[in-house]
Amino acid sequence: MTGQSALLAELKRELRAERAAVRDKLPEDQREVLSALVCGHAAEWLAREGVETLLAYVPFRSELDTRPLIDGAWAAGRKVLLPRVIQSIGKMSLHPVNSWKELAAGAYGIQEPVSAQACEPGGQYRPDAVFVPGLAFDRRGGRLGYGRGYYDRLRAAWEAELPASAGAPLWIGLAFGQQLIREVPMDYHDAYMDMLITEDGIMDFRKEKQHGTKPF
Repeated sequence: MTGQSALLAELKRELRAERAAVRDKLPEDQREVLSALVCGHAAEWLAREGVETLLAYVPFRSELDTRPLIDGAWAAGRKVLLPRVIQSIGKMSLHPVNSWKELAAGAYGIQEPVSAQACEPGGQYRPDAVFVPGLAFDRRGGRLGYGRGYYDRLRAAWEAELPASAGAPLWIGLAFGQQLIREVPMDYHDAYMDMLITEDGIMDFRKEKQHGTKPF
């Protein structure tokens, strides 16, 4: 690791601790209200865009609660994929899930699919949208994750395995407004979000990416 990389890694560690503490301080009832607002914006977007398949995450600790979004997607007949962490190889497998009964505590204590059926990148369950958790986000689409790189590796694998004609899923961060910071420190392998949804609405970064006005 170079000196610059080491400095960036240390900066990220400090920022993770700081932003986790900020999120943890949100009262549970406030998190519930804000989560419902965020999920409402996301559900409206799904309906407007005609999204058929999405990858979401099950909330853990003080993360934004995605359960209203997932419940709404099931009710609307959308296909919902949820991840399972495979710690031994540092990757996630994706599984179609139709009810909360199909989950059990897995890696890190997070609720995960128990089904052995996993989705192939180019199969019938390829998601149109991927909803991603995080500790902090910025207005460039930068995301500060938990340092394990699961989503970055998943995205890189899809980009390597899927033909360009297949169309890439949109990567969408879900966050409380308090998680928005001026700038997330990003390394060369860190992936930027296409969109970010908070209780205040939707930020779409795709135009900036197309016009090269942001550092993607």
